[in-house]
Amino acid sequence: MEKFIKLLISGTGQDAGYKLIPVNGIVEIKQESTTKVNIFYNSISSAQAGYAIANDGSATVPAETNVVQSLQITHDAIVANSHLWKDFLNDAVETSLQLSWQQPVYTPGGYPKSAASGTPPSKITAIVTGVKAASLQT
Repeated sequence: MEKFIKLLISGTGQDAGYKLIPVNGIVEIKQESTTKVNIFYNSISSAQAGYAIANDGSATVPAETNVVQSLQITHDAIVANSHLWKDFLNDAVETSLQLSWQQPVYTPGGYPKSAASGTPPSKITAIVTGVKAASLQT
């Protein structure tokens, strides 16, 4: 059975609101910076020469380079040198997989604290689907 985590993208516009994140096939969740976390999946394919692979469309890879499916989540800044969002998402994945087959969607609460004064909960500002070179996964 396919499992999902339901996350809220804050703001206005077409991308605002809830988005379902597939749990099955996740191989790594990586805190890339204080504002970005990547989820890597076990879907691998070969990129065509000159195919843009970065989430922002700026990078290219040579032919036959392995790429993996990824989701990049952009969020409010968290405390430097922390991995709060990575831990939060790992816990959400674990919880969702422990739920019965009648509960395919898990909505985690209590987003990680932001680095802002007073430490309010951070917000997700974007979730972008893309692919990344498999070598970036480590």
